[in-house]
Amino acid sequence: MEKTTQPPTPRPPHPPLEKPTSLLGPALGMGVTMGPSLVLDLLWASAVTATLLGGRSRGRAFQAASRVGALMPWGWLLVRPWMLCWGATPEEVRRALPGDALVPNPVGGSTRAVTIDAPPEAVWPWLVQMGYRRAGWYSYDWLEQTAGAGGFVEGHSADHVLPHLQGLQVGDVIPMSRWTGMQVMELVPSRVLVLSSAVDEEAPAWGLSSWAFVLEPVAGGRTRLLVRGRSGMEPRRWMQRALAQLIELPHFVMERRMMLGLKARAERAAHALGAATWT
Repeated sequence: MEKTTQPPTPRPPHPPLEKPTSLLGPALGMGVTMGPSLVLDLLWASAVTATLLGGRSRGRAFQAASRVGALMPWGWLLVRPWMLCWGATPEEVRRALPGDALVPNPVGGSTRAVTIDAPPEAVWPWLVQMGYRRAGWYSYDWLEQTAGAGGFVEGHSADHVLPHLQGLQVGDVIPMSRWTGMQVMELVPSRVLVLSSAVDEEAPAWGLSSWAFVLEPVAGGRTRLLVRGRSGMEPRRWMQRALAQLIELPHFVMERRMMLGLKARAERAAHALGAATWT
């Protein structure tokens, strides 16, 4: 298995990401991305306030909020580990994966996994065509559209393998939205795709992060898809840490759906090919 670390032929410069002409678009995107976490945080704060005032009030609303405030921290402690390691085994979580070196001392991260009833070669075409203004994210398209990141070539997350999007190479930038993107740092066909938020070695304001997709063949002609995200922020930048916490929940919701969407498409195509072969 040959690891590709440099483009085999000279490549033209990747199209530059757009610069926001106003704060409205990015603000809307951040609102959709982090809104659910902010709402939960506000509910949590309200519950804590209600708990503090509960002794002075006999209202049922305060009593109910007090109970919620007492239970929410424990519920979060139970749910968060499952959320960060959804579908992955303890061994997969501990194991070193490609791309780890891009963020050697992460302050946050997740490892998620799913088994796909199709070989890696059948999964790969769906993986490399993902992206804004590409084949989409196989997730909740309406949320992507609302966030301003839903400009997909088919108008929605693609249900077909698109030949013109199969030539992904190291150094290419996969747009995440009109203004943000991640650069391909490592690519092994049908095996590994590693992305970095540092485009041309320039990290965005919210810090350095990596996103690795690993396809491992398993028995029965199936594939184990491992997806690992790692983030590393400056210790003294509290805003970066706050943003990392706020994005955990919505990122889990979207990434889980993306993995299941990728699985469904690859399996459907592989089964259709198998049926056509036997007829």
